Formats: sequence, structure tokens, C-alpha cells
Amino acid sequence: MGGSRAVLMVGLFLLASASAPLASSHTQQTLTVILVEDGVVSGNITDPAFVQGNALWFRMEDNTENTTMKVRLDIDQDGVFNASNDFESTDLVHECELNETGALVDEDCAVSATYAFSMNATVGTYAFWVHRTSNETETVWNHTVAVHKDVHEEEGPTPGDCFGAGCSVDQSDVATETSTIANVEDSLLMVLMGVSLVGIGFMLAIPKKEEE
Repeated sequence: MGGSRAVLMVGLFLLASASAPLASSHTQQTLTVILVEDGVVSGNITDPAFVQGNALWFRMEDNTENTTMKVRLDIDQDGVFNASNDFESTDLVHECELNETGALVDEDCAVSATYAFSMNATVGTYAFWVHRTSNETETVWNHTVAVHKDVHEEEGPTPGDCFGAGCSVDQSDVATETSTIANVEDSLLMVLMGVSLVGIGFMLAIPKKEEE
């Protein structure tokens, strides 16, 4: 009885492992946008590496006295700021005052703000505005950020690639070999699953012996 139970447990474990989906997740990347006296350091952000699910981190580095900055991001891409639909940071300052325990004297004080795009964010160009207020004089800087589609695909052969004898080994060849090995491993796994199921059925079909 103990042997059949062990075989049953092993078989169930193999089935669970084989049926579990392969997870592939995008690791969120954060792009720092520095806000200084003369403007935004990063300027217009059009790096193709900035994709859905990434985040923008706005950091206030303007130490001009009596100066604050506020960031507004056009989330719905309609070209204008709407408080109900778009992102707006709190007033950002260069430095927040701390008490003797290291806590904020003003809990609303902030030196940075973060906005994270969702994994299914609309691909395209987003406008954002930086409002700088210094001694009651406001300046607005206009910028954009390009959000690209987050694609997880392996590169395949392209027209003009060399195949067969006489072709030098390159990365595409290595990728093909890796894919072949993966297919063989999948076939072996299916065979192992079949053998396990047969073993389980066989062990369960054996009648139990009466204890004397």
C-alpha cells in the first residue's frame, strides 16, 4: 500500500508540474526625470526601451529659494490637462524639513513624484508639463514621453539568412538548436507523464491483501 501511495504522489506531482503555465513577466524599469532651474534634464523621452509598465520618477533638484514645481501628465492623450483623468503631482520642493526623529515636519512635503504606466497602457506619445513657480512667477515647460509596446518575442530568421552546409554558425543557429532541444525535452516529458499514469492505474488496480 505504501508503494502505491508513493507512485500516486509522484505521478500527481509530475502532472501538476507539466500543466503549470510558464510565466513571463516584465520587470518594471524606472526612468528618472530631473527637474532643475533651467528645465528638465532628460528633455523629450523617446527611448524605445521605455515600454508599457515602466515608470517615470520626477525629482526636484532646483534649490532656488521660494521655488516649487508641479508635474502634470496627459494620461488620456487629449492634449489638455484634466484633473479627473490625468496625473498631477503635489508641489515638489528641493528639500523637506525633518524633526529630531527624522520624520517629516510637514507630512505633505515632497521632493519627488512617481507615475507608473499600466502594463496595457495605450502605446503612443504622452505630453507632460512642468510648472515652476519661483517668487510667485510661474514658468511652464512642455515635454513628451513615448511609450512603446512591451513585446516579448524571440528573434527568428530573416530573409537572406544562410541555411545548410557552408554557412557559418551564428546566433540564429544557436537559437535553433536551443529550440530543438526544448522540443525534445517536451516530448520526453510527455512520455514520462504517460508512463507515470500507466503506473498509477496499475498500482490502483491491484487488489488490497486482507490483513491476517
